[in-house]
Amino acid sequence: MAYERSAKKQPAGVVMIETFFSPVLNGNLGWDTGLLLLGIVFSISALAFVPRPPLCIAGGLVFGLAAFPVALAGTTFGAVAAFLASRYLFRARFSAIAARRPKLKLVLDAIDAEGWRLVGLLRLASPVPGSASNYLFGLTNIGLWAYAAATALGSAPQVLAFVYLGIAGRMTIDAPSVSTAKLAFMVAGCALSLLVIFLVSRRVKSLVAVRLASQASAARRTG
Repeated sequence: MAYERSAKKQPAGVVMIETFFSPVLNGNLGWDTGLLLLGIVFSISALAFVPRPPLCIAGGLVFGLAAFPVALAGTTFGAVAAFLASRYLFRARFSAIAARRPKLKLVLDAIDAEGWRLVGLLRLASPVPGSASNYLFGLTNIGLWAYAAATALGSAPQVLAFVYLGIAGRMTIDAPSVSTAKLAFMVAGCALSLLVIFLVSRRVKSLVAVRLASQASAARRTG
């Protein structure tokens, strides 16, 4: 009962980490089963509006670099599931939501005009939260396979950066058994990766803003 009360006060991502990863940390589950659970967590997070960075960090902390392909696959699978649900099950509901928000309508029109390239850019830096965009993209005309490929490619840099951050955190925890040079190299590499992601994301946001503005201008001319 005490645990349930404390869990309610914690962010959803933290609760998921504790629920799914504690058996692995306690040695009650094998490595392969733990990685399978990690993939399930990422799939659920893509559907349920759970922030991805804390999960990536936890994955790197527990599983090391092996978490990267599993996290990316789970993220892509969950994004595809949300895409299909929006396109074939709840299209009317999500269309009504988008129609009331001009900014969302602008994103949809831009994707229809530019296709998978813009989806890939939006995965790096989007004005719409990741899980929400998974459902939003289902309202566009983009093909399923193009969407899945753009999602995987666009999500990979951030997933890798935050998994790497988790690995660096694990090395910091294990500092007494890790050489100072190796630890310093890992921390420096982590900081550099995050800096690159920040700079790239900022640049992508500028590109996306320009493209959305161009789309809006085109819509006004045709309107």
